[in-house]
Amino acid sequence: MGNDLAAADGSYPDYLPWSDFQDELDRYPSTVQLTRQDTSLCAIPNFANIPSPSELVVASSRTSINTPETSVMSLEYAAVPGTRDFATAVHSDSAVPEFEAVVLAEAEWNLARCNPPPPPGHCPKTAVVHLRILEQKSKQEDTWSALEEYLEKVEGDASDLAPVVPISSCTRDKLLAITQSFLHKALEIHRRGHNSCRKSGYCSPGDCNFIVLPPPKILEYFLRSYLRSLTVYYPLVTAGCVDPNEMLQDNQASTLLVLLMIAQGAAAMPLQEARYLSAGLTETCRISLFDIVEKDMGLSADPTTLRCALLFLVLGAWSGDKWLMDIAMGQRGMYMSTAKNPKFDDNAINSEVQWRAWVERETRHRLVYNYVMLDQELSLFHDTAPLFAITELQCPLPAPEVLWMSADSAQWLGAMQSLNVCTVNGTQPIFSTAPAAQSLHGLFQEFLQDHPLMGQAGLSPQHLRLLLHPLQAMVCHLRQMVSCFSDVFSTPHPAGCPVTKESILHRLDEVQALLQKWYDITMNYSKTNPGCPATHCNLIMYHLVSLNTVADFSEIERLARREEFGGLQWELPIRHGKCIFHRQKAIIHCGQVIRLLRLMPKECRPAWWPAAMYRAMLTLWADSISRVDPNARGDEHGNIGSQESVLVMIDQLTLEHPALINYLWSGNGMPLLTQPRGTQVGLDDPGRLLTCAINDIETCYSSRIGEGIKRKLISLGKNWNLEVSVLSPSGAGC
Repeated sequence: MGNDLAAADGSYPDYLPWSDFQDELDRYPSTVQLTRQDTSLCAIPNFANIPSPSELVVASSRTSINTPETSVMSLEYAAVPGTRDFATAVHSDSAVPEFEAVVLAEAEWNLARCNPPPPPGHCPKTAVVHLRILEQKSKQEDTWSALEEYLEKVEGDASDLAPVVPISSCTRDKLLAITQSFLHKALEIHRRGHNSCRKSGYCSPGDCNFIVLPPPKILEYFLRSYLRSLTVYYPLVTAGCVDPNEMLQDNQASTLLVLLMIAQGAAAMPLQEARYLSAGLTETCRISLFDIVEKDMGLSADPTTLRCALLFLVLGAWSGDKWLMDIAMGQRGMYMSTAKNPKFDDNAINSEVQWRAWVERETRHRLVYNYVMLDQELSLFHDTAPLFAITELQCPLPAPEVLWMSADSAQWLGAMQSLNVCTVNGTQPIFSTAPAAQSLHGLFQEFLQDHPLMGQAGLSPQHLRLLLHPLQAMVCHLRQMVSCFSDVFSTPHPAGCPVTKESILHRLDEVQALLQKWYDITMNYSKTNPGCPATHCNLIMYHLVSLNTVADFSEIERLARREEFGGLQWELPIRHGKCIFHRQKAIIHCGQVIRLLRLMPKECRPAWWPAAMYRAMLTLWADSISRVDPNARGDEHGNIGSQESVLVMIDQLTLEHPALINYLWSGNGMPLLTQPRGTQVGLDDPGRLLTCAINDIETCYSSRIGEGIKRKLISLGKNWNLEVSVLSPSGAGC
């Protein structure tokens, strides 16, 4: 199979017989696993011995099959493992065995691009792999036994999980039947006319496929995991409770929503069965979701459909699978444009009807701003401009959580009274004629104009998170403008030239002042609401946005790939100046990102957390490897501090600590990272910095994107002849 299938004219058949497809299995290794023996890269970081960029490119020896057409609903064929190729589940935090197609495709991710890409046309296609794995796992008798064993170990510590209504037998049967139809549709599309599917639409008896979902107990655990890992950052579940029995009474989109919730919860579990289920369900639901929207564009504005799309975008963008990542980034504009202008009726007769009408309106408002938060995340980690403009965000901001978490109309009415929004005359609620809720556009106007109410009670963590969106858009725009000017030689400007590099940098300083104002407001909120996980997440995003004002991450990744770099020492100070503009600020922001990520509980970290660790650590690595004299520790101008003996633990101290403040303003001190058992990592050792990044990612539950980033960092160390190692399980983590 492969290129030998091509006709004389170079074309390919419209479909591949499944028997031929299966013949490729013996040629395709089933899994690859990141072993600790593979991570010890002992070499001397000698720039003269570093291979050229062309030598760093490792092309795949296997060629994917190209077909004349590929659409968003179809996919080129790729070899997939058979049932016999499954490895046993891994019950530790070490890497889960991975299929080679997925690993090879990592080289062409749309983020974490620190290594040279392979030649075009050598990227395996993985979507059908996930579907076939899900299908074939269902044919095994002990399909979900590993998940059941894992659940027995962890369910005793599930008291903090949000409530999920138990799944009834009728609901599970209905969910199984609908999932079966979704999977058949996905397989049929990917097979593109496979001969087992008759023109009548029926499959031959011998080729009938089926799926076996986990038992209700495991599905409920996945739903609780979804609530714990995602709803903190995307609050869209009314009253904080999921009732799958009620949801499946609705339309097809509601079933898709339940399946995507299950996929999100499964993605957070460090077992290969959970990972296979998550990836298979994500691709299955993607096809059915697109099919729903394509058949009836009116449904694209339906709140349930938009919630499905939001969950798919989150799952796909952080899946660690190239196909799903590309599709999510490609389709986000379509769904975001639909979510911008919510429409609803405003009929209200009594408190029950009023409450339900309010929930519908609030759901649509929250959907808009959940998409805004996702837009900011994708923009930040992919180094692209946000899709939403601040002038478009005119719908009301999310209401207070006390209203949103009300379980019935009585609780909601009581909360309304406590907020002085309404009074009760007998049994009839009378709502005040207060002005309409403020929009993000209005809130940002007040933020810019130093409104006296800013920083006082009333701003929620979600409001503060949303304010980062326009600030990041400003940073992105100015950074793009700065990149249009020369970084090496200052060229004279004609007299009266209105735009200069200095003028843009001055505007960037103004944005930094706005970011500082945002930080002060957030810290005031944090003092009265300590331990808020949403605020914790907001601060990480703040430091990443601020890091973009003092460093160019795209240039950092270009340096990592050794683009336009010949390996000569004199090139490094020039590259350092293009990558990092203010060394102390960049180091401090990186240290704060690392500190805050480490403080997050494993089970509650956002899906993008490995990418955040990657950005912080790679920035420190670029600073370390591109400085002319690694032993000279000073400010960005090369000035040496007079108190170098003072150790500044950048990942242990808060921004308000005197040592950090002293280092920021005077450059005094020696910045360090920490490792387990009290060991320290100097910022002049690029190999140990990569080791620290890898071990930090290993401390959390295994995920496909986290393992992919680890492999990328290991390859980066090889490409630069650096000594990179991974600690033993007993001491994993920095």
